[in-house]
Order: sequence, then structure tokens, then C-alpha cells
Amino acid sequence: VIGPGLSERLGQPVVVLNRPGGAATIGMAVVAKSAPDGYTFGAASLAFAANPLFMAGKMPFDTEKDLVPVTQVAKSALAFLVNAQVPARSVKEFIELAKSKPGVLNYGSVGIASSGHLATALFASLSGVKMTHVPYTTGPLPALVANQIQLQLGPIPSSMPFIKAGKLFALGVTSLTPDPSLPGVPTVAESVPGFEVSEWPGIVAPAGTPGSIISRVQQEVVNVLAAPDVRKRLADLGSEPVGSTPEKFGKHIRKELGIWAKVAAEVLANPANR
Repeated sequence: VIGPGLSERLGQPVVVLNRPGGAATIGMAVVAKSAPDGYTFGAASLAFAANPLFMAGKMPFDTEKDLVPVTQVAKSALAFLVNAQVPARSVKEFIELAKSKPGVLNYGSVGIASSGHLATALFASLSGVKMTHVPYTTGPLPALVANQIQLQLGPIPSSMPFIKAGKLFALGVTSLTPDPSLPGVPTVAESVPGFEVSEWPGIVAPAGTPGSIISRVQQEVVNVLAAPDVRKRLADLGSEPVGSTPEKFGKHIRKELGIWAKVAAEVLANPANR
């Protein structure tokens, strides 16, 4: 979304290289080991803060030492989605259902330490329910529509066609305030106090990258995010622009590391959640 605008403002091409695998650790390892010359940056997200906790001793880099924050680009809430056949029409009713059938209900995600996995594990921890995690490398939405799993905390835009068709119900959103794209849908926090999860894509750089370069890139990202067409594209993706300072983004990452430490310990202790 921001690549073309950055290319224009920086006067040189910004090339996006997708290096999937290992819950984003493979691509981020390339960034961490790159020269700190301002030519290589990484796209961080929620998994960036969770991977060190789930992959203790196996990480190919040190999240806090080998990479430095540049800016948080955006944030977006997830939808609390259930199959239409699930006999629950509120988060409270879903909790009651899950507690009546401990370990029976299944929830899906794109893999261990993904945003959907972490968000649901946090929900289970705070609400006291027990469910079984089913990872899908190609995405859990088809399985949810087919009622092979009963719950997914997933992106709002991709689920909208199924919500409108009556195949899925959105019982809540994971932000602290309602999402305008789902009018009338309450926050999960109204039923589970303290629950809040959002995707927060941001940019990081190899440690040692000069401060002047980090400052320049951060400022240009902010400028790009101010463009009406970019804001519209983010809105269509269910996101809102942020453009934080490196200091604020670093503080946010440290906060996320603290949040997911407890969740990671509980998930690793319970095989059903892995």
C-alpha cells in the first residue's frame, strides 16, 4: 500500500520481497542480518512480538537487539466470527457454550503465533474456556464457513461476503471501540474485560542503521499515510493509519512482548492450543 508513495518521495524504487515461512521469522532473519545501510527494512506485525516467546532458543535473530523500530504503519481490529450453525449470538452466549463443552469447539488460524491464534488464545485465557486450535496454512475461513471449525478471530474485509450471506456471524470486534465497518457489533471487551487485540503492521530496520535514515523513512511514511488514496486503500483493508515515531513504536513492541509472554506460556503448556 505504501510502497509506490515511498518510491516517489525517496526518489528510488521500493521493492517488496515476500519471504514467507516460520511465522515471518525467515524473512525477518534476512533483514536482521542485512547491512545497516538504509537499503533493507522489514515489515513487522503482531507475530514479531510473539515469535521470540514461542520459539525460545530457536530464533535466528534477537528481536530486541538485532532490529530497531522505525514506525507503526497502521492498525486493524479482528472480527470474532462464528459459523451460522453455532448456537450463540453474542460473545457471552459463546462463552457459555464453550464452557458447557470444554475442548469440543475448534478454532482456526493460519498457524502457531499468528494473530488469529494469539488473539483466540488470549480470549480463552481471559474467559476461562477450553477449545482446540486447528492451524490452516491456507487460511481457516473456508473451514469456518463449512463448520469444520466453529470460531475464527480474523480480518474483517475477507469475512464480509460471508457475513452478508448469513453464513457467518460477527459476534464482536477485538478493538476497544466498535468498528465502523460492522455497525451494531459490540466489542469483545464488553463481555471479556481487558481483552484487546489488533494487527499492527510496522517497519523495522537492522540494528545500527543511522538515526538520520530511520528519521527520514519514518517522516516519509507519515507523509505517504496522509494521502487520501492511501487512507482509502487502508480503510478498504479494515485498517487505519498510524505513523508513530520510532520511540512510540518501540514502546508498543515492548508492551506487546509483555502481553504475549503469559499467553505463550499457557499455549505451550496446553497441547490443544498449539
